[in-house]
Amino acid sequence: MPSSEQNEALQQAGTFDAKVFYPAEFPPDVPTIALAKFSLALLLNNDKDEAQRLFNTCRTTGFFYLDMLDHPTGRRLWRSACNLHQIGRERFRDTPIEKKMEYKTRPGVRVFDRGYLMRSAYAGQQNADLEIVNIPQSEFFGTKDDAGAGLPGWFSEEDQSDFKTAMECGNSVARGILSVLEKKLDIPRDSLASLHSLTDDSGDFVRILRYGGVPPSTVDEPEGFPPHRDAMSIAILFNWLGGLQIPSPEAEVNGYVVKDEDWRWVKPEAGYAIVNLGDAMAIFSNNLLKSQIHRVVKAPGDQRQHDRLSIIVATRPKNTCLMMPFESSIIPPNESTEVPITSLEWGYNVVSKIRQRAVARGATDLDNIVNPGNGGK
Repeated sequence: MPSSEQNEALQQAGTFDAKVFYPAEFPPDVPTIALAKFSLALLLNNDKDEAQRLFNTCRTTGFFYLDMLDHPTGRRLWRSACNLHQIGRERFRDTPIEKKMEYKTRPGVRVFDRGYLMRSAYAGQQNADLEIVNIPQSEFFGTKDDAGAGLPGWFSEEDQSDFKTAMECGNSVARGILSVLEKKLDIPRDSLASLHSLTDDSGDFVRILRYGGVPPSTVDEPEGFPPHRDAMSIAILFNWLGGLQIPSPEAEVNGYVVKDEDWRWVKPEAGYAIVNLGDAMAIFSNNLLKSQIHRVVKAPGDQRQHDRLSIIVATRPKNTCLMMPFESSIIPPNESTEVPITSLEWGYNVVSKIRQRAVARGATDLDNIVNPGNGGK
């Protein structure tokens, strides 16, 4: 049964069947990590103590919980995420794969910010084990030639408001976090926030993911998203079932290799988003800020049998931004002699390298393998 906290959080979003969001309890006997919890209201109101705690966390784990219910912008974002959970569940379920596949990814040199991708877990299987749809901010706010193109045809016009709200509020929350970090990094005001405008051509997106549930007797389970870091600045994740894991603070991380026993579950908290910094923030701060490795696996315990829906609001630097550290009294000096590249070029390079790793790991159907560098959660 859903807890009182889960029911109360859903009541903030509207009229929902809590059993759909929380069909099984998160098991109490799996190893979890205690992420720091932050108040969105305090951060947006420039509370000094909350800002210092956030900076300390962003220098260590790079992951934290953010209370969506103590500020009007957060409540709007939480409400839109819950709506998108239901919209995604219905659209993925009711739309033929052939129709969904018509929503293509963008061609050419760009990071995955638009389109539908799926994976069939087993040879000959028709149903998707993993589905992703990305809706770019340019569909509603951007400056690309196809701005205003709207949603793919298998969404309804009524769905647009929730995507737009998620983009607007997600960008506002991300820029609020960036404003806090600017001050702590001792760089000029708006140095980071100005690189992440909602209307810039940046590759920002809202993503809906569906990980298919598996029967208890299933042994040969497909991998979710292998260990990776995100090719973005800030990711805001909403999920209601487990699946996300990050290494324990004591774990030895060798590139993308972490011992199985060192992974820790990130337990979803009702009314909270899970926020993490991506590689862009590590670059801007010359690795002073942490872009943490993480992975996605099947949900734990009894949750494993149920479809797992997640919503991600991704914020990236605008495409023309040069990817290089800022200079300040806090940021370590930049000793690199390489010519900096743009955010668009950098993102494309990240994607290309991850595809190469996928091939090295034995992946053969790259068209149907979702790129982990874009933040699978």
